[in-house]
Amino acid sequence: MAFEKMLCTLGKFDIPIIQLQPPFVVDLLDSNIAVFGAAMSGKTTFIRTLVNVLHKQYNEKEEQIFILDFGGALFDCRDLPLVSAYFDNSNEEYVKRVFKIMDNILKDNIRELNGKNFRDADVQPLHTTFIIDNVNAFIDEPRYMAYHEKLAKLCREGLSKGITIVITALDTKGVTSYLGNFKQKIAFELPVEKYADIFTGKVGLIKNTPGRGFANVTVKPEGVTGTFRMNLPYEVQCALPYRTEDAEESGDTKESFYEKLRQKFSFSEGRYRKCVKKYWTFPKELTWEEYEKLKQQPKNEQKEYRLPVSVGLDYVNFYPVTVDLEQSRVIAIYGKKGFGKTNLLYLLLSGVVQQRPEAEIVFFDDGRNQLEPVYNSFKDKVNCKLINKFEEMELCLTDGTKKMRKLSPLQQFYLYLNEKHISLDKPNYMADIYGVSKVSSKEYLMIPDCYVERAPFTVFVIQSKLVYLNAVENKRFINVLLPQLVSVAEERGYLFIFSDVQKISDAEQNSFFNNMITGTFLLDNIAEFAGERGQRTIFGNMDVKSLKEDYARCEIGDGYFYDVEADNLLKLKFIKYC
Repeated sequence: MAFEKMLCTLGKFDIPIIQLQPPFVVDLLDSNIAVFGAAMSGKTTFIRTLVNVLHKQYNEKEEQIFILDFGGALFDCRDLPLVSAYFDNSNEEYVKRVFKIMDNILKDNIRELNGKNFRDADVQPLHTTFIIDNVNAFIDEPRYMAYHEKLAKLCREGLSKGITIVITALDTKGVTSYLGNFKQKIAFELPVEKYADIFTGKVGLIKNTPGRGFANVTVKPEGVTGTFRMNLPYEVQCALPYRTEDAEESGDTKESFYEKLRQKFSFSEGRYRKCVKKYWTFPKELTWEEYEKLKQQPKNEQKEYRLPVSVGLDYVNFYPVTVDLEQSRVIAIYGKKGFGKTNLLYLLLSGVVQQRPEAEIVFFDDGRNQLEPVYNSFKDKVNCKLINKFEEMELCLTDGTKKMRKLSPLQQFYLYLNEKHISLDKPNYMADIYGVSKVSSKEYLMIPDCYVERAPFTVFVIQSKLVYLNAVENKRFINVLLPQLVSVAEERGYLFIFSDVQKISDAEQNSFFNNMITGTFLLDNIAEFAGERGQRTIFGNMDVKSLKEDYARCEIGDGYFYDVEADNLLKLKFIKYC
């Protein structure tokens, strides 16, 4: 069924000159709607009436409604079957998110309509009604300034592509510039001079009755002949949500409305079986239970994973954010203290342990000993090794000679690599570890090389500041060893997780590190982080201005995943591990 009109009857209006009070009708394919009025004058009631009428007249294959509620009075609409999303301003990200969604809808509709207007198309996409309650709060908030032009674009281009904008406002301040794209204007109780700003003409005084005000007419009533000046402000009385113009005949009440709604949209077991796609909001903490309840599956998901680990849900579509740890061999985690880096590490490691119980995890820590609790959590589930303090160790030469040496964590890490994974250069690495002269000597010649055999899948968790320091001994790991290990990572089954990346002052060392990263997590405000660190991280080349416009500040549990190879940045809510 193709719509040429979407007529909604929302009350009655008065034509004194011919003593008629015909229905007040709006065509949503022809008019955006601007509703003005003081507090308690009837704006919210008008919105509820419109939402209810849409539910009466259309189904989930014809109409979807988005609500951005700055007034806080429309919360009980969020679960209605045609309400695709209800967002308030409690989380800045939701405000930005709804404009991303609307922009995507506009692009999709333009593509589907293929140059035609919505009302003229034989096959129409879902019609969208986008409601902003208390648009003044949106306009007056400096952090949403970048979205003012996006709203203006939707007002200009949306109608012809199946998107109708409905706004309510307490005042004309800041709104006047948008009114050229609002053919339908309604004003309830306001000072007399404000009516002139809205209708560019004088109006009389009316009683301060909720739902009573002035409106121009955009749909000419039937039976009215002769000259009828539709743009004049006529006195209007908008209907209550459950009492329409046929209320006497239909006997509508709130209870009967919801009973009919449940029947029409197949309500059972606490939810509507027939409904539009829902864009939910996150709880304060995303538990595993909430994750399973909220996650949505992409329709055209064709990607095949070999070692998938899901760590949360993206902020726009609530799709699982999944990392393939057999494809992303070098994971870097950046973030502020207390923002959830350790929680993320638990998620990644538990995903590995569940799918690779034969794996080995090597924890390389420093004096902070922050990895010890993680090590203790996994040591009974999988083979683990913890390197985190100076240790007295017995070293064996190839002739059977044994030496006792007190080794630093970095030396122990190099020793472990040389024993199991890669032969290290004797002069630069092993001579100091074994405490022998770097020139030809009996002991020097008998330092063992690595015997490489097929090791189990090995996860290196590196949370030591030592590897980032600009000193010869420290930078060798990133500049020399890491590239060698990554080159055989797929063949031998290596995964590197840098669980708390620090600043790298040496330019060459920094370049080597950034070039090795395949996937990056950030638990911090991305625009500030990119601006402060500049070119020093994988985020350094991103445009700070665009990041500020596109992403709100992070709350606890929020963060970003950047798939370096796909050049894909996602904001997500992380699962709370426990």
